[in-house]
Amino acid sequence: MSSARRQRRSLPLRWRGALLASSAIALLAVSASLAAFAVVRTALQTDLQQALERDAERVATLYRVGLAGSARDLLVGPTGGVIVQLYDPLGQLLIASSPRYEAADAALPADLVIAARRKPEGEAWAGTLAEIPVQAALAPFDIGVVAVLGDTRYIGSALSQLARALAVTTVVAIIVSAVVGFTVANAIVRPIVVLARRASALGPDRLDPIVHDGPRDEVGQLAEVLNELLARLRLSADAQRSFLAETSHELRTPLTALQGFLERASRRAHPEVQRDLGDAQRIASSMSRLVRDLLQLSRGETVTELDPHLLDPVLDVLVPVAEEYPGVRVEATPGLSVVGDPQRLRQLVRNLTANAVRAAGAPELVTLRARGQNASVRIEVHDRGPGVPAEMAGRIFDKFFHGPGGGSGLGLAIAQQIAKAHGARIVLESQPGETCFSVSLATADVADEELAEVD
Repeated sequence: MSSARRQRRSLPLRWRGALLASSAIALLAVSASLAAFAVVRTALQTDLQQALERDAERVATLYRVGLAGSARDLLVGPTGGVIVQLYDPLGQLLIASSPRYEAADAALPADLVIAARRKPEGEAWAGTLAEIPVQAALAPFDIGVVAVLGDTRYIGSALSQLARALAVTTVVAIIVSAVVGFTVANAIVRPIVVLARRASALGPDRLDPIVHDGPRDEVGQLAEVLNELLARLRLSADAQRSFLAETSHELRTPLTALQGFLERASRRAHPEVQRDLGDAQRIASSMSRLVRDLLQLSRGETVTELDPHLLDPVLDVLVPVAEEYPGVRVEATPGLSVVGDPQRLRQLVRNLTANAVRAAGAPELVTLRARGQNASVRIEVHDRGPGVPAEMAGRIFDKFFHGPGGGSGLGLAIAQQIAKAHGARIVLESQPGETCFSVSLATADVADEELAEVD
């Protein structure tokens, strides 16, 4: 996948910032909820175990005193609904404060009881007795071990309620974090959006500094860098315009003199060379007009001077241009007619053809076409070159824009202005291995009707 396609599919900066901020807040909320759950669970289990150990020590103390009476009578002391069990030195269950816990499935493991008898501090245990989850504390005395059991089902119930409350709180926190994240990201991105909007209003003929009203933070530094770049672009554009204007002025005088010499030579020349001198005059005239166009472009003016005629776009435009580039083919429908300036239209096609030959690398790969299309004539300059990259297609008609094939950066700009002067527009269609520049001109009948309406 190309980098350009990845860039098109990536989220805007505002949404990426909101996603990062909300994800961070959501992660903190989930972590806090999990930590709170773990702390509460540990606290409940620890508190119960400590209470059981105190009760077990109290019961063991009573047995150590050796009060008279039966074993069941001595099972006193614990509170809170706990169960007391009495085990002999071999770990056998003797009696419990509740008949249910005197059954075989309610007895603690014998090895646990024996181990508790050997430790003055007793033992702790957690598991299931009589199908009920319990925690136990064991304490030794002279002739046995006493175990105090606590039902832990209330802890599970409390933890379930806590888990539900924490889950709801976490969901709410995630929703709030998304809103807060988008708000924060929007506030951070807003100055960049404003800066981009102001920069997008600039163009080749408008390179004014970008106004930044905010502090000199990262966005302010970006504005400074952009303004420095714009200043360099202004200097470069001014230098180009100055060079173009000076060169055009310098070329006008010798071209004018050349036209004069050619006209005088044409009047005195032998009829056999009249045609060659006529071709030279036309070329000199085209060069003079090109110099005038360059001078207009350097001043920021547009090409608007037209001398319209009824013409055949094939014989008067395409064929003369193709003769200038031996190898270029002409494919056209005969009998077409349009109203336009023949010299200007030849200049338009000539500029497009020169660009196509330069891009394709050989005149044989370039074809000039003309065909009727509804009430218009479509003129095409087609080449089998590498194609125009997508990132260049939007700027190829800008003044002074240079493509990879070189050139002055003015040929296509002048061609587009000539097309607009004729009420048309050059359209670019390109793909790897094929490029087509086309312009649609109104047919002679339609053009006559439009002129009549204007009159």
